[in-house]
Amino acid sequence: MLAPYPTLHDVIEEAHKLGSVKVYGRSVEGRALTAFCVPGGGAEDGRPALVVTAAIHGLEHVGVAVAMEVLRRGPIPGADLWVCPVLNPDAYVETQRTDGAASVAALRRNANGVDLNRNFPLPWGARPSRMPGAGSSDPASATFRGTAPLSEPETHHLAQLLLELRPHCSLNLHSFMGTLICARVWRPGDWLGYRRLVRAFRRGQGGLLRYRRLGTPLLDVFTGELEDWQHHVLRCWGICVECFSLPETFWQHPRAPNPFWRFNPRDPGPVVARDAAGVRATLEASLQLPRPRLYPGAAHTLGAWDPPTPAAGRAHTPTRS
Repeated sequence: MLAPYPTLHDVIEEAHKLGSVKVYGRSVEGRALTAFCVPGGGAEDGRPALVVTAAIHGLEHVGVAVAMEVLRRGPIPGADLWVCPVLNPDAYVETQRTDGAASVAALRRNANGVDLNRNFPLPWGARPSRMPGAGSSDPASATFRGTAPLSEPETHHLAQLLLELRPHCSLNLHSFMGTLICARVWRPGDWLGYRRLVRAFRRGQGGLLRYRRLGTPLLDVFTGELEDWQHHVLRCWGICVECFSLPETFWQHPRAPNPFWRFNPRDPGPVVARDAAGVRATLEASLQLPRPRLYPGAAHTLGAWDPPTPAAGRAHTPTRS
């Protein structure tokens, strides 16, 4: 086992004690896709939703640990906190089953071999980029984008949940780079809004090892990532948080027996404490910002927009936790 990281069963069992559960769908292999809500108090009508997601890539367990710590710390005043601790449960279980010793591609993607974080619609029909890591049409690639946007049950059902919640801000937890990757924007107000949120995250982290923003208005591209879809379709502030910094993983990696320990600290405690504080500080700071405005041409993706039915998985096994 990959101690001290918990099994999927243990993650979900603890989360049930911390918030009210919503099962919003099933994975390729039939596992429950779960979100947990902690209400912020006050009038329910008009209370914004704040979302934290983790493990869209199955081997990135430290993000799950951070998401759970955010949930443990309780409500955020004036908002409903929603935590989706494991977006890709099949790959999370596969990572545990193999002790993290399989290939990165096998542990990153879902049971259909799709990188779920390249499977979201590109805003306004933008064409896929050929830049490395921006998503591939090759099924053998670690970043295979799938046969169509939202072709996978995990992304299809998550999109439906987010369309229902219309979150004000979402932090999506990954590893390992120790950076903050904001949705691709070029309008000055949006760029400055994200700068405020990045600064809030860094203040929340405290200490000397604080994450920096990665990306520029000109060199960034749309890749089918969750943050871009959230910003440009849902008018949601969306940030990818790459937990566990490069200096930390480089120090650990020479002693790492398999890829898992490149992505996850052996002692997650310090990373979890500082990053959970950064996440909560960012969510709270977002409530001081108005929602992003839609860019011209994006309006058709709202309202009656309906995601396609996901393709059937290879193995629809009986429902499991």
